[in-house]
Amino acid sequence: MRLVAALHAQCAAIRALTFEIIVADDASTEHRYVEANRSIWQFDHVSYIECEVNRGRSGIRNFLTAQSHYPFLLFIDGDLALDNPHFILQYLSSQADIVVGGITIGGTVELWKDNLRWLYEKRSECKHTVERRQQYGFRQFRSTNFLVRRVVAERCPFDESIRIYGYEDVLFGKLVEQQGFTIAHIDNPVQLNEFESNALFLQKTEQSLRVLSGCRNRLQGYSSLLHVIEILHRLRLHPFFKQLYHLFGSRIKHRLEGNKPNVFLLNIYKLLFLASLINPKEDV
Repeated sequence: MRLVAALHAQCAAIRALTFEIIVADDASTEHRYVEANRSIWQFDHVSYIECEVNRGRSGIRNFLTAQSHYPFLLFIDGDLALDNPHFILQYLSSQADIVVGGITIGGTVELWKDNLRWLYEKRSECKHTVERRQQYGFRQFRSTNFLVRRVVAERCPFDESIRIYGYEDVLFGKLVEQQGFTIAHIDNPVQLNEFESNALFLQKTEQSLRVLSGCRNRLQGYSSLLHVIEILHRLRLHPFFKQLYHLFGSRIKHRLEGNKPNVFLLNIYKLLFLASLINPKEDV
């Protein structure tokens, strides 16, 4: 609701800007959020759609593209916050087929020191600066906050075969790069202020690694974890790491779900979990 209000105020203040804001609830089971979102109807040029069936992260973005009417589309995840009064203007001044604005991590260490997602995102912030994103181009595409030409979104839809969490944005970035479209990374972030529980974050992490394992042939060169697995495979160490997961995986996971999580331990767990998903006898 706050995000919609902030976006609407900025768009309405720009003279001669024709716009629409479409909010889609992807069959949420959180009724308090659904009820709160229904107040969005009070704004002009805003529509709110409640989906009866969960479409998944890829499907809901393709659905929003189909519902839209204008040549440029701005996608923002609904759990993010906006504190930049020039956010829309900065996007309007950018020239590329795809423009990625980035994300900052809110909250304080005093409040979130026991939250694994917050610790992970804060540790990763240095990898997602505008300079770093510009350096790696499409490999740094993230779908939380980006502007895209409608023709690009229609020609390169998100892969709806991915029904669970993870890597749909990486595959989209690879596809648009292959199609020859241009990308620009700018310093125009939204802010993440809400962080799920450690158990839920680990569940989503495992889902994303299952996607990575299943799509590993398509994601070669787009994942540092896959690169490490390739090295282990060449050194004939893959079976050893697979065995390590079976010996220690549950204990590491229990530690990460507790109130003293550790990002280094999370990275170890991710490597072991991915190694456990891939057959050492298969080519990586």
